[in-house]
Amino acid sequence: MHMNGHAGHSGYDRLTAYLDGKLLTGPERFSFFQKVIARVLKPLTKNSGLYWYHRSNLIAELDAARQWFWVRGEVFHFLYGENSFRYLGAMKRIKKGNAIVGTFHTPPEKFSRVVDDESHLLLLDAVIVMSTMQISFFQNIVGEDKVFFIPHGVDVDYFFPIEKKNSGENVHQCLFVGSHLRDFETLAVAVEFVRRKNSSIEFVVVTPERNHSYFSEKKNVRLFARVPDDMLLKMYQSSDLFVLPLQECTANNVLLEAMACGLPIVATDLQGVRDYASSECAVMVPGKDADALANAIIGLCADKKKQDAMRLASRKRALEFRWETIAVQLYKVYKSLVT
Repeated sequence: MHMNGHAGHSGYDRLTAYLDGKLLTGPERFSFFQKVIARVLKPLTKNSGLYWYHRSNLIAELDAARQWFWVRGEVFHFLYGENSFRYLGAMKRIKKGNAIVGTFHTPPEKFSRVVDDESHLLLLDAVIVMSTMQISFFQNIVGEDKVFFIPHGVDVDYFFPIEKKNSGENVHQCLFVGSHLRDFETLAVAVEFVRRKNSSIEFVVVTPERNHSYFSEKKNVRLFARVPDDMLLKMYQSSDLFVLPLQECTANNVLLEAMACGLPIVATDLQGVRDYASSECAVMVPGKDADALANAIIGLCADKKKQDAMRLASRKRALEFRWETIAVQLYKVYKSLVT
């Protein structure tokens, strides 16, 4: 399942290209038979207790249940556990010998809002979390021995840095990308603060149109939405800094992509950021502190030597999260469950 809003080379589902397995997804277009099944089983969808669970997820679980009967010693991995895992655990009562793994991406506070009933999680054999800040939360639900922190990955072959050409213009470009759990209010105030202090710094903001009103009056902001993949890559590669004010996070695709492209990072100081970005490649600022965010941007733009060092550190750190490495870590968990 590729999430809406993710670029073609982004998203946790990219993991499937590095694993040896069969991908089961809900249909984009329902056959007549699937429509009938979905209608008959509508109460299961409606009463799932999962805010993001839809009929396509139910059809995918039914397909997984069918596969379950014919295999043994296999791992069924739900890449987006909040959205897609609900009923397959019941198969353990019918036939043992397979294992179920779920990866969860949502910070605990939001998870509790989108998952009303956690009882089905007890049927998971392993929970993969995207940040260490999720560990204790899930351990309290499923037990300490079932929770594993295996980071999100990034395609470091697609996202890579290029040598910037010196245009002779003293303009610093700060890039911001995304929408989910972003702190737009703080960014908007910081952008205006930066404009008053340093007119050579401009911001490129890539976010859906519904968020453009935060910046519509800002003269130092260029707004984009739904940019093609190749254009987004060029934005990463041509920018000087990556700016990421957040409300909360576990893993963040654009943070990893910016790091893979060798960008120095200015981000909100959150555990989900620290799990990925090191102090060598990122300046962390307190949440909802627009002055601190603006001053960090201004200070970094004025220090080319520090920028150069952070570029190297960003790329080096991103290489630790290449998908091949993440796949190896997951295989170790799979093997522990079915041997």
